[in-house]
Formats: sequence, structure tokens, C-alpha cells
Amino acid sequence: MSGDERIFLAGGHEAARASLAEQLRASGFGNVVGSGEIPLRDVADIILLVGSDAPHACSLIRRTPGLGSVPVMALVPRDPPSLATAALKAGADDALQLPVHAALLVHRVRAHLRTRKDWENLRAADLCEQAVLDVLGAATEDGDPSAVIREILFRSLDIMEFERASVVLEAELTNQGHVIGATDDPTLSKFTVSLDVYPELRAAIAGNRLLFIPDLAAYPPLADKAASLAQEGVRSATIFPLTWRGRACGAVFFRSSKARTRPLGPRQVAFGRIVAGIISQRISGGQVIENIKEQTHRVSLRKHEMERRLKAIDQLKDYFEASADGIVAVDGDGHVLFVNRAAEAATGFAKSGLLARPLVELVSPGHREGLESVIQRVLEGTNLEPFDLDIATTSGEQICVSVATSTILSEHGAAILSFRDVTAQRALERELRKTTEFLEKLIDSTVDAIVAADIRGKIILFNRGAERIYGWKAEELVGQESVEKLYPEGGARQVMRMLRSTAYGGPGRLEVTRRDIVTKDGECVPVNMTASIIYQEDREVATVGIFSDLRERLRIEQRLKQAQEKLLLTEKQALVAELAGAAAHELNQPLTSVMGYAELLTKKMQADDPHFRAVDIILSEAARMAEIVKKIGRITKYETKAYVGSAQILDLEKSSDHLAESHETPGSTGCPSGSAQ
Repeated sequence: MSGDERIFLAGGHEAARASLAEQLRASGFGNVVGSGEIPLRDVADIILLVGSDAPHACSLIRRTPGLGSVPVMALVPRDPPSLATAALKAGADDALQLPVHAALLVHRVRAHLRTRKDWENLRAADLCEQAVLDVLGAATEDGDPSAVIREILFRSLDIMEFERASVVLEAELTNQGHVIGATDDPTLSKFTVSLDVYPELRAAIAGNRLLFIPDLAAYPPLADKAASLAQEGVRSATIFPLTWRGRACGAVFFRSSKARTRPLGPRQVAFGRIVAGIISQRISGGQVIENIKEQTHRVSLRKHEMERRLKAIDQLKDYFEASADGIVAVDGDGHVLFVNRAAEAATGFAKSGLLARPLVELVSPGHREGLESVIQRVLEGTNLEPFDLDIATTSGEQICVSVATSTILSEHGAAILSFRDVTAQRALERELRKTTEFLEKLIDSTVDAIVAADIRGKIILFNRGAERIYGWKAEELVGQESVEKLYPEGGARQVMRMLRSTAYGGPGRLEVTRRDIVTKDGECVPVNMTASIIYQEDREVATVGIFSDLRERLRIEQRLKQAQEKLLLTEKQALVAELAGAAAHELNQPLTSVMGYAELLTKKMQADDPHFRAVDIILSEAARMAEIVKKIGRITKYETKAYVGSAQILDLEKSSDHLAESHETPGSTGCPSGSAQ
């Protein structure tokens, strides 16, 4: 017995537990604790249950998983005598009645501890033997060396009483270690770690010796990292070196989240060495170490190339820092090698936050693939035209930068990208483009023709309204023909004279005026037009004219004029008919009286009467007047005839209704009253 065995006293009175604990300590047992509670977890090498509740407590312990192998002794009162028997039936390994002699108590405790130790040794030997067979079986399997090594490590954890394990090979000429297998995660293999972070690994490999660290917090090289290691679940470790060709080339690294209170047992040390030997044989028999050596060589070569690249960048550092543009140097993988102060200011990132970081992380997802292609082409020695990129800043906002490339360091495996912030400029361009598109749509959608020309007369704008009026397509004229083609001969020059004159709206302005234009088919079309001269700093740069097609308007005016003439004629005819009817009616009555009195006079006068002829003439002229009144009464239309000179008078013959004359009764002829009716 070593005296370090853990003894737990539970139940009973505190005074009784204290007395028993004192007896045990006096006999050389230094690790004795007591509590009124029943232990339901593995806290001791032997449990002593005190008091009359010992049978019940023993029953609880035996039903608790993990406590089946812990020896239990019941220390019960003598009265009643059945308590000891009840405790044994409940699962106690031994039972003593209180008070008990100290020598007997110590003898019985030591006997049970020896029995448990012998049983544990036997069980450990069986487990160790089985674990060795399992490890040998795993080592003979074919497949990926990392997977085989990981399986060996899995089958070693229980024997070694650790939770995690990995195999690390040292890289020559560098302070790096290559993890070729780990139980943490199948993906955690074939990656590189720095041995500066693991001084315990470096010490075990350098000394080619077993290293056991029961508590990392007490290991001087890791004292400042103990807290962070505990958070990562690492509190204790043991390391077995791997040898190849007579020297240490790596290690099997076991780790646990708990501090170890006991050293490694002989069987654990032997088993660990067996595992390390099997893994050494496995990796040396294959190409793992050779591959690591080759990989180390590549790492060394890359390191040399990196140093040469950084030296070349350093030679141009002053030039880069003096530039107002942001400058970034990246390697073939797109990782940032250098940034100047202007780049830091533009992105908001400090240099330390950008170095070794993939540049594509700062670029919007839609531009990342294109940027990778640009970097590769620059490394191949091709300078590209400037292009725009959207990049993120520390504030989370995106800015638009115009990027230029340089192949000055392409031979050193670095691409130089210089950029400047053009966010405001691109926003203005977008607004101008929107405005331009709106104006173009507005110009194209107007009905009137809009034509613009430069100061030499070359057509620069020809909208759809102009296409409809002229019959030309814009692509046939814009940039190719002179505006003179759109006017009759000399028309364009006359318009320019009017624009420069003060008589038509002022210099540079032409108010609405009537002009003729010439279509594609040669047709002369009347239009209303306005025009103006466009100035730039008091210099004439272009002219613009707006044309309204008058053909339809003139046709409408002509039809309106004809309609007005027809309406006027109709009104005249109606007026003449009404006037004729009124005149015939008014003249009919006095004319009837004149003719009546004239006939009466002729009947009372003799033929030789000197006044007879005068009266007869009056009668005949009155009859003639009656005939005229008849014609006036039959007027239905307005017809004229020439009179003296250029005068026009009403033509009674053509204007009277002859059809009405044919319907008159024979007796009505010469009767003024008949005409009136």
C-alpha cells in the first residue's frame, strides 16, 4: 500500500466519522475524507458506510453505474445484530460492527484495497493485451495512412486514459509540424502547425523521450497559456516520440481535459511505446515521411520565393507609399502581400487586417471570379485595361473603385493592383445616363420632328417624329448627311441667317415661322418650325430645329373654307328667297291697284283721246311689272349675271323656279294677285 489510496467515509454521525478517519490516518492512510451524503460517483478507492442506514446506502451505490468495482464496507451498530447481514445482502463487500478495533479496521481496508488493485491489474492486463491486438489489426489494414493512424489512435485512448490523440511529424529545416492523423475530426489531418505553439511537442521530439505532463498549468513553458488551453479542453498530456532511421521524427500526442492525479502505469507506458513503434513502422514503410520531406522542400522553396517577393516589394515601397492611389500587391493565390497608406484610408482596414488575407474577401461576390482571372493574367505578364470593382469597407458599405494593373512584379510572382475611389463619379454617371435616356425617350416620343446638327451642318440628332415626316431613317442621316439635304436649295442657309438675325426673335432664336422642307421622296412639305443655336461659352456648337407638319392642317383648313363658302351660298339663297317672297307680296297689292285703275281709264276713254296712249302704256308696263313680280316670287336659288362693267346682278330667269310656273292656272297670267299667291 502506498498510503495515497482514497478512502471515503459516508453516513452516520459526524463524530463517528471523525473518529474512524483519525484511526485510518494514524495507520498511514493520508487521503481520507468524509461526508453525511452517500457518494453516487467514483470518488474513492474504497467506500466505508457508517451507521444504521448502511444497508440502504449500499443498495443505492450498487445500483449506480460506474461504482460496481469500488469495494464497500458497512460499519453498523451492534444492535440490532441483523444490520450486518442486511448490509451484506444489499451488496456490501464486508461488514463490521461498531465500535471496531482500529487494527481490525485497517487490516480489513488494506485487504480490500489489495484485492481491488490485483483485480484492476488483471483487468488492465487483459484490456492492454486486447488493445495491442486491436492496434496490430488496425495497422495491417490497407488504405489511406491517415485513416489507419486515426484508427490506431482511437483504439489506444481507453488504455491510455486520455480523450484525444494525434500524430505529428516534424518538418525538416522549418519550425513546422505536420498532423497526419487525429481523433478530433476526420478532417483534421494533413495540415501544418507551428512547433512554437507546442513547446511540449518540440521538447519531446528534440530529446527523443517520453514526456508526461499531469497538469499543463504547472508546466513552465505553458504557464502563460494554461487558461486558454483549459478553455480548449486540454489540461494534461503525454507524448511518445516516433523514431525513423535512428532519430526522432515526430510524436504521438495524447491529451485530456482533466488533470492527472496518477502517473502513467507501467502497462500504459509499455502500451504507448508499442503504439509509437507500430505507427513509426507504418509511416516509414510507406511514403508518408518521404512525402513530408518533399512537402517540407516545397515549403522551403515557397518561403524562399516569398522572401524574394517581399524584398522586391520593399524596394518599391517608397514609390507605392507616395502614390495618391491605393496600391495592393497580391500573390498567385490572391493573398495580400502589401498595402499602402492610401489603400488603408480607402478601405478603412489597417495593414495588419489585410496582410495575408484573400483580396477577394473584400470584393462583392459577383466580381470575385473575375478578379481571380485578372490576377492570373497579370502574373502571366499581361497588363489589362482599367476596370471597376465594388469593394467592402470596415463600415460595411461598398465603394466603387477603378482598378489598374501592373506587371512590374510579375516575375516575382506578385500582381500589383492600383485603385481609386470613383463611387461619386459613377453615381453621377448613372444619373446622367438616366437623364440622357429619359430625354432620348422624350425626344423620340414627341409627334413633332426634332433635328439637331453641329455647327458644320452635320446631322447629329434625328428623332422618330422626323423619321415620320421626312421618310428617312435616323441611321441613314446621323453622322453622314448635312442638314441642307432636308430643305429646298438654299433653305438651310436662309434659316441660319434668320437665326443670327435680330428680326425673328433675337440672335440664336427663331420664332414660329412657315417653311417648306423636302422629304426623302422629294415632296415639298409645308411646316411650322422653331429653331435655336446652342452655345458653349459664347461659341456656337450646334443648332436644333422643331418642325410641325402642316399638311393635314392645311387640308382641314381647305375643307373648312369650302364648307364656309357653301354655307355662305346657302345663306344667300335663303335670304334671296325670303326677300323675293316678301318683295313680291308687298309689290303685288299696289301693282294690282295701278293695273285696275289703268284698265278702268281705258274703258272710259275713247281711242282718240289724247291720254289714251299714255294710259295704255301704263297698263302694259304694269303688266310687265306683274310678270317680273311673278319671277321674283318664284326665286329658289342664287344665280347672277354680268351687268355693266364687272358688276354682278341677280339673274331672275335662272334663279326662279320654272317648275312652279308650269303648275299655274291659265287665268292667273297677267294677274298680279295670282303671282302673289
